[in-house]
This record gives sequence, C-alpha cells and structure tokens, in this order.
Amino acid sequence: MPLAALIAALLTATGASGLLSGCATAGRARIAAQWYELGDAWLDKGDWKKAGRAYSHALQLEPGMSAASFNMARALTEAGDYRAALRMLDALSAKDPGNLRVLSARAYVFYKEGDATAALKAYDAVVALDPYAPDAVYNSALLRFAAGQAKRAAADLRRLLAYKPDDTQSLLLLARIEESLGDDAAAVDAYEKLKLLGKADAFALEHLGLLYEKGRRYADAMAALDAATKADPKRSGAWFALARLRLVVADDGPGGLDALKRALDAGFSDKKAAEALMAEPGLPELEKIAALLKGKGLIP
Repeated sequence: MPLAALIAALLTATGASGLLSGCATAGRARIAAQWYELGDAWLDKGDWKKAGRAYSHALQLEPGMSAASFNMARALTEAGDYRAALRMLDALSAKDPGNLRVLSARAYVFYKEGDATAALKAYDAVVALDPYAPDAVYNSALLRFAAGQAKRAAADLRRLLAYKPDDTQSLLLLARIEESLGDDAAAVDAYEKLKLLGKADAFALEHLGLLYEKGRRYADAMAALDAATKADPKRSGAWFALARLRLVVADDGPGGLDALKRALDAGFSDKKAAEALMAEPGLPELEKIAALLKGKGLIP
C-alpha cells in the first residue's frame, strides 16, 4: 500500500479518541500489522524517529510482535539511542538465544556505539554459531584488523571466501590486509578476483596497479591505473602513478605530461613523490614537468 494511503487508513482506523481501546482481537492484530508496515516504510526512507513511533504503536496493540521489536531496535540504533536498542534486543535474545539476526544486531549496536571490544565479542558469538555468516565474519575481521590482529583477520576471511568466493566486500578487505602484511602475491590474487567479478572499484584498481608496478609488470600496472582513473577521475594518486610509469618506463612524454596535469588538477600533493620523479634519470619533458610541479609548490 502507498505510504499516504497507509497513513490515511491508520488515521481512520484509530479514530479521534486514540488507539483502538475497544476493538476486537482480530481488529487489533490487523491495525498492528498496518502500523508495522508503516514503520517499515519510514525505516526504508531513513526516518528513524517516525519508524520508531510506528513500531511503538504496533507493539502497544500486539506486545508479542517480535518483528516490530526487532525493527524498532534497528530504528533506535540508527537514531543513536543505543541503550534502548540493546534493551529490546536483549529481551528478544532471552526468548530466542540462538537467533543470529538478533545477535548480529546487538553486535552492530556496540559497533555504532564505538565499543569495539564488545562488538567483536558479539560478532564472535555469531560466528561461533555460524562460521560462514558473511556480515559477521567481515565485521569481526574489520575490527580485528583495526585492533592490530591482521593475521587472524586474514585467516577468517580466507575461510569465508573458500565457502563464498564471490563475497566482494570480504575480498576487498582481504586484499587490503594482505597488502598491509606485505604479502603482495596474495593481495594481487584478491584484487584480481575482484576484477574478474567486475567489482574492482577505483581503490582496488589503483592498488592493483601499484602492486603490479612493484612486481615489474609495467604494462599490467599502466592498464590497471588507467582503469582506476576512468572509474574515478579524481583519484590523484592513480593519475600520478600512471604519469610516472608513462614517463619513466614507457618514455611517453605527452602521455606522461597529460597524466601529471590531471594528477595535479585532482589535488596531488606528495612532495616526496614529486622530488623522486624529478630524480629519475633521462626523464622526458623534464622542463615541462619541473614547471608543473613548481607551479603547485611540490618542488623548490
């Protein structure tokens, strides 16, 4: 039912005197379901307060409506009322201790609240019940990575990806973690899988290009960096890396200058990288490069 029509129906059903104080059980259940539907509509629109009020009306009519309690907890979480959200979720968990959706929602509340320790513990409880729950494994790996437990995070993601190889968010996180651990081959493998799935964004393509460059796969590096700049023309680091490769490896003065201009226009500001470029022997278009870099204050 359209949102306006649903609101009108509820106003008619509840009347001027308030919330169905004398209606029959079947009528209460029907109107509760309509309030629940209205809550979902507001939830989809991101209006957490209106969603919460609608779910509250539903629960006044049908206190045992678990779906309304769960979604109200979601609305409270997004509205920043974390304690109230946890109270509702704890009550639901007491009724159904193994409910993964409820446990995951509790973990998310802790994450939103900024309690990484409690969030990780809560996500671990989900993973203990379902080792292949994608969101829980991903979120726990993200928290472990931030806490300096990169190797454990990578191992958890690899286990998940063996079961669900097309989980793109986990592939991207694994690539980042492998790169931080210095395992370039594993990072390249993860980025390449993302590319094969058609899910490599500008970040992934840029990092893949830089890893190709480290491995002296220069043609592949330029192709990946070019793709990164097409995916996001404001990716200044990708433009600069592409300029460096065109100038230093491909001896492509015009192409290198064009990429360098685009890097600077996009806000590239790494003075050390600029100085390193100027130190490259036999650099084509040296005077033009120097003028561009001086114009942006990147070299003296």
